Amino acid sequence: MLYIFFKTLKENLDPYKYNMLKKRILSASILFLVFLSAFLFKSPIIFFTLVFFSSLILLNELSRLLKLKSLSLVVYWVLSISPIIFFYFIYIGINFLPNTNQDLFKIFLKDFTIGISFIGTIFWLFLVPLDIFYKKISSNSKFKIFFGYFIFTPMILVSLFMFIEDKSFILILFFMIWFADIGAYVCGKAFGKNKLAKNISPGKTIEGAIGGFLSNVIFVFILSQFYVLNLLTLLAFATLVTGLSIYGDIYQSFLKRRINVKDSGSIIPGHGGLFDRLDSFCPTIPISYLVLINCNIILPKMII
Repeated sequence: MLYIFFKTLKENLDPYKYNMLKKRILSASILFLVFLSAFLFKSPIIFFTLVFFSSLILLNELSRLLKLKSLSLVVYWVLSISPIIFFYFIYIGINFLPNTNQDLFKIFLKDFTIGISFIGTIFWLFLVPLDIFYKKISSNSKFKIFFGYFIFTPMILVSLFMFIEDKSFILILFFMIWFADIGAYVCGKAFGKNKLAKNISPGKTIEGAIGGFLSNVIFVFILSQFYVLNLLTLLAFATLVTGLSIYGDIYQSFLKRRINVKDSGSIIPGHGGLFDRLDSFCPTIPISYLVLINCNIILPKMII
């Protein structure tokens, strides 16, 4: 089947596009297998290690996009990485405490994660639109040092906490983001004509956005067939996730366009940097988490 698939692609695409698409598919497959292996491993240490090193790569790529240097770069790293290290320190310490104290510290970790997610949500809902329209915030040297803290830290902390608290949530949310990305990419390439954000990301189309949404509609419909769920609530949540995924992608394109670069890095063949692969996750994970816990949206519990 794979042979027929790649043969068909080769016959219908020019050599450059075929090789790039082949690299994208292979790279995405390897990344997915690495994630799934860490996710399914019984001990959280593998997943936590993967997330930590991914955080370092993401923060490094963003610092280059922002062109941070000397003292600004040091402050940027301290602000961004300190909450993550603090989370790891508390989580490791919990395991050496009596059960009663463990529960108290887990509540503290939850409140800590919610607090930083709220700060990240304010950034995405209010500051990012201002930056896109007026182009002032990401060019401000005093404000740029907070970008790692706003963009990556909430996403990372929510991913870590939900891995501890409820792996089903993080898996379903990851699948929704991936389906939105894949649906948008495939439908955009096949049917895309009307630009979604022409001056920021010319490759994004309205047809692609619809394709991303329809992919998630299919996904949540399938979920509803296996679990007792409110389909309308799931559809509303899928719409939110799809919209946030595209939003994160567009803002990352905005940051790259500011300094005239195509990719945030070159660590992933066919994709560019890790930030290019995870840009959709940055607003989606913290905002979706806050929506879920405040609106009492129930996602299915999977046996993992």
